[in-house]
Amino acid sequence: MPNYRSIVAAVDFSPCSAVALAEAMRISKWSGAALHVVHVIDTLVVIEIEEALTDMQKGIREGLVSDAEAAWRTFAATVPGAAGLPIEVAINNRIVGIQSRARVDKADLIVLGAYGDRSPDLGVGSVATACVRKSACDVLLVRETRAKAGAPAEPFRTVVAAVDFSPTSLRALERAAGIAAADGAALHVLHVFSAPWQRLHYRAPTPETAPSFKKQYLDALSGRLAEFAKPVLALHPGVAATLAVHEHPGHRSGIVDYATGVSADLIALGTRGRTNVRDILLGSTAERALAESRCSVLAVKPEGFDHPIAHDAGSESASQGTRMKSDL
Repeated sequence: MPNYRSIVAAVDFSPCSAVALAEAMRISKWSGAALHVVHVIDTLVVIEIEEALTDMQKGIREGLVSDAEAAWRTFAATVPGAAGLPIEVAINNRIVGIQSRARVDKADLIVLGAYGDRSPDLGVGSVATACVRKSACDVLLVRETRAKAGAPAEPFRTVVAAVDFSPTSLRALERAAGIAAADGAALHVLHVFSAPWQRLHYRAPTPETAPSFKKQYLDALSGRLAEFAKPVLALHPGVAATLAVHEHPGHRSGIVDYATGVSADLIALGTRGRTNVRDILLGSTAERALAESRCSVLAVKPEGFDHPIAHDAGSESASQGTRMKSDL
């Protein structure tokens, strides 16, 4: 199973975050990780409220924290097993507040709902996307479809690990295989490719596009995928694994297309950059998968990844935010 030691679950009291909290509780139980729950009140909202009040009415922050604590009690009662969990209520920029909690708690996984108090058919919310971009640790975005309201999260049934033979995708495969082993899920190790002969359409037809060449190309690619996955799969002999080489004109949509075809409920994939500037951005393949996927997505960060917000979140939160821990 993945070596998670500390998990931060960010909640906004929406139905989607209730499902995400249940997922975080389930993963923390089988991984033995400490679970920390945080709710961040947006600083801009607080400032706007304070500016509209008279001096006699100020001191609104303490009231907002108390209101959030009351909302947590109501919310936690709807998530089996959550009522005894402590929560931290912070007033901060939402992204910075979540990253601060992750940094203070030395989290190696952040879990949050794919979106907040809206119910799109696809896509992810801006907070979720920003956390994936800026987090120094892995981020699991949970779809509301993962569980029925008020029900515990069920084990994953089908996990797709999307790999491109990079070191980060190897990390994603390791996480995916560990989750599949812990949940008894089927694992699909997927490599999506765009056929080179399609990109040379102006030369077609050519001998290179003959069926024999295509078979040779696919056999070579399948062999490379098998060698890439072999060390990880050897660590989890009980996992039912399928190796898949999937042709699709777009790598990003190809991952979602394959995952939909096998009814996956989790996609694990790496995020990575190739230059100093792009190292702080989310890879375009991962971003498209987040935007188009109908299932939960585990975004795995490169080893040693850091982002200015994640790096400085602890000091920024201490100086700008109001934090209060409540054991409810």
